[in-house]
Amino acid sequence: MNPLELCVLDLNQLLHHEHYDNRRVKRLSDNLQKADVLMNPPIVTEWQGKHVILDGATRASALKILDCPHIIVQLVKQDSQDTNLSTWNHIVHTVNLGDLFDAIKSIPGDNIKISSGSELEPTSTSSPGILFTIVARDKQMYMVQRSRGNSLKHLDLSNAVNAYTRLTNVVRTLDSDIEAIQNKVQSFSALIKFPTFTIQEVLNSAIAHKLLPAGVTRFLITNRVIGINVPLNILFSNKSLSQKNDWLNETITNKFHQNKVRHYTEPVIVIED
Repeated sequence: MNPLELCVLDLNQLLHHEHYDNRRVKRLSDNLQKADVLMNPPIVTEWQGKHVILDGATRASALKILDCPHIIVQLVKQDSQDTNLSTWNHIVHTVNLGDLFDAIKSIPGDNIKISSGSELEPTSTSSPGILFTIVARDKQMYMVQRSRGNSLKHLDLSNAVNAYTRLTNVVRTLDSDIEAIQNKVQSFSALIKFPTFTIQEVLNSAIAHKLLPAGVTRFLITNRVIGINVPLNILFSNKSLSQKNDWLNETITNKFHQNKVRHYTEPVIVIED
């Protein structure tokens, strides 16, 4: 292993913890073919003998539909202080609350109820039946929760998120200030806030193939590696996994010797195409 904890893994052996957006995967696969390089490695951790993708599901899925056998990832420890987990909020645009509620309650199973909520922030463990909270323009809160059972919660959560993302445009945000959001987004209709999860909950769900919706979890990784720009022909080649890892380790060593590795301790802004 090299100092950056980069390695080549069998793409088919990676487990996802979240669903992915097929439209984003198709768009990225087209871009990968044009660029012919993998710029940023997905973030992966080992859990119960398996490798789980924490961040980079779209990249992994894009390479998979291109029939790429291997992928370069950055390995991190799930119990390290450098690995943290939060959740995104979803801004819902140009839809009235009645239509939003109807879409969510129409998911299969007839198991969803929506009621006026409190200002307490639920967690996945303290409020296991709650899927998410809706905050309206007038700041009224509504709790979306399962009316019975908990064994298929991941399905209800995914179906509910899919229901409103099909209904209207949704944007991820870290902001939770309703007034600030309304000032920035004129078409703002409601804010979706998800319970907090633990990393172990997410990993156990991945092992059990109980995937979370796309765009809910947000893993924060200290010392994330970007800009590796590995030619795709290396990953597509017939060389063995061991040979590809040898090539990668030698390449990283040479980058250090050539002083081509930069470590930025301050926040960095990246402008992408």
